[in-house]
Amino acid sequence: MRKKVWYMLLLLSFISLQVVAQSVSVSGVVRDAENNSTLPGVSVMVKGTSQGVPTDLNGQFTLSVPKGATLQFSYIGYQTQQLIVTSNEMLNVKLQPASTAMNEVVVVGYGTSKAKDLTAPISVVKPETLMQRTVSSPMDALQGSVAGVQVTTNGSPGSSPSVRIRGVGSINNTGPLYVVDGMFYDNIDFLNSSDIQSMSILKDASAAAIYGVRAANGVVIITTKSGTLDTPTKVTYSGYAGFQTPSNMLKMANGSQYAAMELAKGLTSDVAHVTLSAQKFGGSGNNPTTSTNWYDQILRKSAFTQSHSINVSGGSDKMTFSFGLNYLYQNGIMNTQNNYNRFNIHAQTDYQAYKWLKLGYNVVLSNAILYSPNNAAFAYAYAASPLYPVYDPNNTLAKPIDYASSTSIGFSNGQFSNPVAAANYYYNKTNILEILPTVFAEANIWDNKLVWKTQLSQSYTIDRVVGYTPQFFVDQSQMSSLAGVAKEQDYYNNLVLDNTLTYKDQFGQNHLSVLLGNSVRTEMMQQATESASLPSTIANTTENYYIHNGIGINANDNGSQYNGLSFFARATYDYASRYLLTATMRADASSKFQQKWGYFPSIGAGWIMSEEKFMAHQHLFDYLKARVSWGQLGNDAVPPSNGFMSMNSGIGYSGIYGSSGTANGAYVPGYVSSNFFSWLTWEVVNEWDGGFDFSMFHQHLNGTVDYYNRVTSNAVLNSPQPMGAPTLLGNFAKITNSGFELTLNWKDKIGDLGYSIGGNISTLKNTVDNLHGLAYIMGGKAEFPNISEPGQPLNSFYGYKVVGVYQNAAQIAADPIAVANGLKPGDFKYADVNHDGVLNNSDNVLLGSYLPKITYGMNLGLTYKNFELNIMLQGQAGNKILNMNRANRLWYSDMNGDAQLVTHLWTGEGSTNSYPSALGTTKGWNNMASSFFVESGSYLRVQTIQLAYSFKLGNAPKAPSMRISFTADRPLIFTKYSGFTPEIGYSQAYNWGSGYDTQTYPTASTYSLGWTITY
Repeated sequence: MRKKVWYMLLLLSFISLQVVAQSVSVSGVVRDAENNSTLPGVSVMVKGTSQGVPTDLNGQFTLSVPKGATLQFSYIGYQTQQLIVTSNEMLNVKLQPASTAMNEVVVVGYGTSKAKDLTAPISVVKPETLMQRTVSSPMDALQGSVAGVQVTTNGSPGSSPSVRIRGVGSINNTGPLYVVDGMFYDNIDFLNSSDIQSMSILKDASAAAIYGVRAANGVVIITTKSGTLDTPTKVTYSGYAGFQTPSNMLKMANGSQYAAMELAKGLTSDVAHVTLSAQKFGGSGNNPTTSTNWYDQILRKSAFTQSHSINVSGGSDKMTFSFGLNYLYQNGIMNTQNNYNRFNIHAQTDYQAYKWLKLGYNVVLSNAILYSPNNAAFAYAYAASPLYPVYDPNNTLAKPIDYASSTSIGFSNGQFSNPVAAANYYYNKTNILEILPTVFAEANIWDNKLVWKTQLSQSYTIDRVVGYTPQFFVDQSQMSSLAGVAKEQDYYNNLVLDNTLTYKDQFGQNHLSVLLGNSVRTEMMQQATESASLPSTIANTTENYYIHNGIGINANDNGSQYNGLSFFARATYDYASRYLLTATMRADASSKFQQKWGYFPSIGAGWIMSEEKFMAHQHLFDYLKARVSWGQLGNDAVPPSNGFMSMNSGIGYSGIYGSSGTANGAYVPGYVSSNFFSWLTWEVVNEWDGGFDFSMFHQHLNGTVDYYNRVTSNAVLNSPQPMGAPTLLGNFAKITNSGFELTLNWKDKIGDLGYSIGGNISTLKNTVDNLHGLAYIMGGKAEFPNISEPGQPLNSFYGYKVVGVYQNAAQIAADPIAVANGLKPGDFKYADVNHDGVLNNSDNVLLGSYLPKITYGMNLGLTYKNFELNIMLQGQAGNKILNMNRANRLWYSDMNGDAQLVTHLWTGEGSTNSYPSALGTTKGWNNMASSFFVESGSYLRVQTIQLAYSFKLGNAPKAPSMRISFTADRPLIFTKYSGFTPEIGYSQAYNWGSGYDTQTYPTASTYSLGWTITY
């Protein structure tokens, strides 16, 4: 037995020796294949086992492995590589960077960075995302694509969308700064999406602080297309043609429904309107012959749109070039002269004059013609009675067209305007010329470590506006006894000169980059306006729209100049590509304020946790980075300090009371000095952000999550002054915006079927923290106000809360408020908030904010062989809209309304507890600011559906490729809002009027056929 044991031990020892004899020791170093830098933390594993080691700080490793084993080298952001071990050897392994989001180059302020090295939440929008949409503005194409960015579109051709990044901290300017090839802009409507090479959105203060005083609302950095070194010439033609149709068409009450409402009122004048309509145009009572849908009359069934772009690009060993042409035409859905034409030229050249010197220029020229509509026609179309037609041959006074007047059925002059006449008797043409040249020189002073760059950017804009009103007559209020012409010419000349010095170096595992810069800018504007009446002898043709033909000429001249000077610095440091640090400082001087200089620092830190040893053997995260950042920003996009000192005199200002004056009876005058000077200074944003960037499941799932807290101090508001003085702008408010942002994208492939699905969601909590001692500040319209008060959102809607409709006389008698106000069944019942039995201002409550609490977007992509299908959805929730179309009944009790309102009016006990009676619609009591007019603005829209097919034009290796696509843009929306669209922007008619729906141009659905050919 003992011998058997010894034999067994000897056998095991022999087997062990054989195993040792077949193992080999392998050492090596792992480097980046592109820049030859060593890579620490690379996972070196024996394939099929758990045996392995990470590379050290110098990228080196040593491992004992069985002979013939396969070593697998894997590292975040790089392609996995495998090598078979045959003997003891020194391996020199070079990993190729993977084409992943972590390694994408991101354009940041005055430079670029890899996404994995960022310490701030910067979103990158790819050009193909912009090209999926058939819109005139690149920012319209961005809607729903980026977390924290709210884009509100306008259906009018050539119009600018409203863009907000992380809420609202100012009432003066809520839009971001646009930086196009180094030049500053307030909007980029002049830019063609096909000319854009990259778009980066700097959402937080640490990322945007490099732009200082102009960046309080975020920054959108755009780089236009350029060529590539040593690349053959490539020619690309892309275009689309299609048509727009009104979407979510608002259904108005027809003639019978309107007549029923008027008759139900039981008032003599209202019954007379119905009777006169029947007498003049046919029908009777509830069955009138005339039933004009005014929206149908002023809207086209379809409007043509098209775009065509050609781009030529390439490069030699020393020069790159890009040249592009684009033509865009967009006809409006209002059935009048209402369209937008734009022609763009883009050219770029970079030339490596010497090894140490690069020169270049970039120029964009945009020439556009915009025919603007009379948006008031939309408000008229909602209000106008359907009981009279568009044209009336019996209106013999009408000229030059026999438009019908509401006076024909008994309405007084000016009560309602003919919407079609309002749309057609309107001419407004704007010629827009933009020239955007940029030139630069870049000198490599010291071995690619020290680089100096100077760049001069200019924006020269000429806007020429011609407005013409013909001589016409519809009725005594809708008329023009003389034709009139008005002209405006605006000249803008903006210059920015930037000088930067950049130092980059590496010391072992330490990577350092330092940027020093100086920026000088000037913005000049000149404006000339003139107007005149034209005698009837002048023919109504565009050739005669000249002031010298007129009488009673008025002219005005205006101008302004703004100067700025800035110094800035940024330092970025990382250790072992694992621990990241960024610090920025900018000093800005502005000619707008008495306090000339503002100082705006920021700092950000990042930790790539997935490269730590404790993460080496986990299989959940392929990449995980934690970020935290803080920064300050300024905002000088407010009116400059202004005002005056006045001296008031007279008896009313006398300090002698109860006296008739001196002995001879003369009153003693008084003198009072009033100073209304606004000593304004910077609005200052303090923001901190914390977030994670991650990749999971073999990089199939990528995402980011952030929490931000953004506080605007010294916010400029218009505040009432004591003793009857006028309102005055001042730094009166502190406003906080905070919330979460989440973006997720999954991408994978099953055989020939590739698919991607993703989405983003953002939350927003907007709060006025204080008003420098004021209890509140009112805004909006006097009868339908909004209010800003501490602890609540900025400019919240304000009024009574409707709690029901009085159903019978018993309910009236039991309520002292109803008795005191002489109410009847069918009238609104408002909440008595303080329970004092009286309805007054003390019972007004907040009715919601125009700012959405949630915005979101979703996308789905499928590819199968040469086919592609892309679907995108977007929406928002938690915001409110004040429906001023309905609220106008306060002034026009006989106006029409949407069918939902007119057909749901209270008709008797139990019929409804939400709508007033027909007679109740005529009462001021039911038309006060209340929750009845404040509706939900939540919606979900199918943003884009695109089906595409790609193929080669021939079998030759260099045969051109072609892509054909069909796109349905904004085809469907789900919303409970009773208006045309829940996308409501700022209204000039209502001070601080965001969220007021009045005269809103309807949005359109676009259906188009597109094509791209690349040679």
